[in-house]
Amino acid sequence: MHTLDWTLLAVALGALFAACIATSRLMRGVSGYLVASRCAGRYLLTLSEGAAGLGAITIIGTFEVFYSAGFVPLWWGYFLAPLGLFIALSGFVIYRFRQTRAMTMAQFIETRYSRRFRLFFGALTFVSGVVNYGIFPAVTVRCFMQFCGLPDVLAIGSFSLPLFPALMALELGLAITLVWLGGQITILVSDYLQAVFCMIVFLALLVFFLWWMPWADLVAGLAMAPEGKSMLHPFRARDAADFNTAYYLIGAFMIVYTTRAWQGTSGYNACARSPHEARMAGILASWRAMAQNLALLLIPLCVFAVLHNPKFADQAAQINALTAAIADPAARAQLTVSAGLSTILPAGFLGLFATVLVAAAISTDNTYLHSWGSIFIQDVVLPLRKRPLPAAQHVRWLRGSSLGVAVFAFFFSLLFPLKDYVFMFFDITGAIFLGGAGAAIIGGLYWRRGSTAGAWAAMITGGVLSTGGLAVQQAWAGHLAPLFLSYNPDNAWLVENAARLPWNGREIMFGAMLAALAVYVIVSLCGRTRFDLETMLGREARVSHDAAAAPRFGWRERLGEVIGNGIEFTRGDRWLCRLTLVWTLCWWIVFVVGTVWNLVAEVPESSWATFWHWNIGLSVPLGVVTTGWFLVGGVRDFRRMLRDLRATPAEPGVTERETPAPEGKDEVPPLCRTKPDTA
Repeated sequence: MHTLDWTLLAVALGALFAACIATSRLMRGVSGYLVASRCAGRYLLTLSEGAAGLGAITIIGTFEVFYSAGFVPLWWGYFLAPLGLFIALSGFVIYRFRQTRAMTMAQFIETRYSRRFRLFFGALTFVSGVVNYGIFPAVTVRCFMQFCGLPDVLAIGSFSLPLFPALMALELGLAITLVWLGGQITILVSDYLQAVFCMIVFLALLVFFLWWMPWADLVAGLAMAPEGKSMLHPFRARDAADFNTAYYLIGAFMIVYTTRAWQGTSGYNACARSPHEARMAGILASWRAMAQNLALLLIPLCVFAVLHNPKFADQAAQINALTAAIADPAARAQLTVSAGLSTILPAGFLGLFATVLVAAAISTDNTYLHSWGSIFIQDVVLPLRKRPLPAAQHVRWLRGSSLGVAVFAFFFSLLFPLKDYVFMFFDITGAIFLGGAGAAIIGGLYWRRGSTAGAWAAMITGGVLSTGGLAVQQAWAGHLAPLFLSYNPDNAWLVENAARLPWNGREIMFGAMLAALAVYVIVSLCGRTRFDLETMLGREARVSHDAAAAPRFGWRERLGEVIGNGIEFTRGDRWLCRLTLVWTLCWWIVFVVGTVWNLVAEVPESSWATFWHWNIGLSVPLGVVTTGWFLVGGVRDFRRMLRDLRATPAEPGVTERETPAPEGKDEVPPLCRTKPDTA
């Protein structure tokens, strides 16, 4: 890192905090703190939520996947894309959730099931979330130190400062400051600004690597992958241990089962101007990150090529010298790409990528600190109180809870040894909650027969199996495998898998989800529950008392909603939906044709290299166009949100609005609604 690079980082952080301080006064109370007074438009929402999901740890985890598997995950992504598109177009889960008018998912859970189950649901959400978040600071700071070439200990005269804990404290301190300034409002602002910055930088990095690494050299490096672990040919990667076909098939089930269940970005679930804006934000998400995703693909592939193509032997030696100093295998896997980037990138680009790491870390940290802290207060503490908190005290409690999450993450990062890929750890810790939450949420929104007993059984089953899987994974190599071998030393399976549990985090999570879903259905069917979904969704006023006069809403009408023919869709919305549908289905057809072709014929690796070349050639100009498109739309929505927030009335106590009732129900209409909710 050069002086120019550190200057870029300092200027970007200064501008970010100046903007957040300037907008913090718009936080007028509890609803502003929790859901930004529901003033987010579609572009602002999709950009900010995308930035919240793109943490530094997500960048590092994505680098791990593509460095390990090459282009193969991109191919299987075409198989999964229609599922995400269907969920976005149909408003699956999110539309009905917004109709319940709940601020958090557990508030809906109380309405649908019971207060006691809400407490358990909220507590399990919180525990799973903070454990899942616990490694974020550690992974982020290790990557930042590796990339910037910082020492483990900074000597200041006779005083020695360990940089790892110091930088973690600084990272969390910056994030908690943004949360305290204005809650979800400053989170929206900071995440939006960071999204804009990251979009531009990723586009610049994409152009740089396309210029720096000739395609022939990239293919030559990727072709050096071992037999059975091809980086170019999806059907010659059968020996990949983790990111294999099973990983993506399980992912297809996860996409549907966990829709809107994960509460790390819970503030975004309820801050849209209307349910329709939330739906459109989901549709736009498929276009938002084109340049970003392409850059995150090419960067680790270029580093792999440098390390395996003899043409780059000198640079490979420098990278290997950096990674050789990392003793822990899991940490080495996380930091290989960042070590490569620190060697490849010139001055200026080093500072830009370092700023992306910091911005991405803060955008995720502030969102997660806000979400998990709010969930603890809203869904665990407040339901236990008999009277609501005054607005000012409510906000103080929310801020204190977020600080508690930050303190936990600091010490967890110091003490917990990560033994798996980042994304695998996400899977197994997330499943502590997600294992049963998917059944409880989807069943609660769409199935009248879903019962409270079934929800209890599902959550307990998923939580126990996932927690047990995490414990076994941590204890396997050091304790359990040696213990089992002491009783059966000739067991071939134990000998082969003594160093690592043969089931990764995703497979353990899948087992927990299947078991929880089965338990939910079986237990619910054993009861006689028939829940009134129409009343919960606020539809009773729109349902005719004369059944004969009731409007028909069968499969044709539902299909029309999916393709953009709903009554809320404008002409532009309809064209966007259809374009998104056609684009996604075209790539899905490419996947089907390519799969059949490879099953009936022998396709050489060179043909796949040509396919990926054309794929990137098509994606780059689209990435440029979509970046400009979202920059314009984001500015429009950002200005509109600021205007609406200034017009939001203040309530005595803080400077603000609606205070959630102790039962957790959102009794005040959304403050910035521009259209009525429609079914």
